[in-house]
Amino acid sequence: MCKNGSSSLSCKLDSLVKNSFIFCVVISPLFLLTVSGWMTRIVVVCALLAIVFSYNNNRKNYEIKCNSKVTYYKRILFITLSLPILAIFLGQLFRGQYEWPYYDSPAHIFICIFILLAAAKTSPNLVMRMSYSFPIANLLGLISIRLNPNLFWGSTRLSTNALDPLDFGSLSLTFALISLISIKLHDNNSKWLIAYKLIGFGLGIYLSILSGSRTGWLAVPVILALWLYYDHVKFTLTTKVMSTLIIIVMIFSSYFLSSNVHQRVNDTSKDLSSYQWNTIKPNDYNSVGARISFIRIASYLFEKRPLSGWGDGNFESVIDDPALNFSLPETKKMALGAGFHNDITANMVRSGIWGLIATIALFLIPAIFFMRNLQSAYKKQRDVAFLALSFLTCQFMSSLSMEIFNLKYSASFYGLMIAVFCGQIIYYMSKQPNAISGENE
Repeated sequence: MCKNGSSSLSCKLDSLVKNSFIFCVVISPLFLLTVSGWMTRIVVVCALLAIVFSYNNNRKNYEIKCNSKVTYYKRILFITLSLPILAIFLGQLFRGQYEWPYYDSPAHIFICIFILLAAAKTSPNLVMRMSYSFPIANLLGLISIRLNPNLFWGSTRLSTNALDPLDFGSLSLTFALISLISIKLHDNNSKWLIAYKLIGFGLGIYLSILSGSRTGWLAVPVILALWLYYDHVKFTLTTKVMSTLIIIVMIFSSYFLSSNVHQRVNDTSKDLSSYQWNTIKPNDYNSVGARISFIRIASYLFEKRPLSGWGDGNFESVIDDPALNFSLPETKKMALGAGFHNDITANMVRSGIWGLIATIALFLIPAIFFMRNLQSAYKKQRDVAFLALSFLTCQFMSSLSMEIFNLKYSASFYGLMIAVFCGQIIYYMSKQPNAISGENE
């Protein structure tokens, strides 16, 4: 409702901006798997609408009066989303080299601050509405992969033309888990709704297996265990035991019934067992062994330049140092050209200690915020916090074997989701002053 004598036209325009923001947030995941550049563009549109909405909101005194705890969390989250830009600046400051392209992905995370502000004021059901898009996104991914598959990596590593198998497998798995867990957000779960979300879950698991990517697979048992033991539903001991057995059966069934899963798990075990830590002989090149070597190379580079970092691929002068003889030339070449396939190591090489702090904070600070809200007295707030923590777990597990924050679309997606989740929780906190802790409903 408009206040202070606002004109009818002004009210309609304000409502249009608000509804447009909500609409763009809701549809933001739809084409991430299938359309190149979709996420980087939609996050900018969401941020621009958020800025206009927040301006109108403040101009007409709609500002929610936040208690001190809400204000504190807002400031911490704002700082967290600003850290990637600050890390790039400090690393360049110590190197004495300033290049604008480095700020591209961090800037997309930074503008999500405006999305967080708007999400904190718009709707109590923003996350729930958004959750309808994830099953459709997986369905579009399946259609695309069947009609026009990306076969660049071979028939056992399927993807769409918008993503490589690592990103495609990780994101489709993330969409699957969000589809499943978001069932909790609905007050009245009809059979059709549950079926719709379960189809989205099944499609995502199927797409992840088709991709041949192991990225993020470890998140599945972790999240299911968290759901079982830390959800506020009062499970009996019998229910917990039976659910645990079902999870174990599902994991073993996927191993024995899917040749792709079977092969990828066996490859992982073989690669781990064959890696040599205490030898000057270079390790054979394989997926897992290369990632272990990347971590060791990154640690060596970090020790040499802890304050300035190296930027992107600017360490060719030391890549053949005797201390790195545990790696084959092709492993070193891949680290130089394709990066470290790990967010923490990639950013500590890129920007030194500042990149390391920023990357850890981007995962840790929201995780602490979500975990604290799992103790809320209000079910909706707990449910959104649990969904957010599940998303964060997927992204963190994926970041151990691929880079998220240095790619524009994945950085945009992460920043948008964190902003929407945090904004929704802050909305509940603003409405309920004691919404962080209390007795369960």
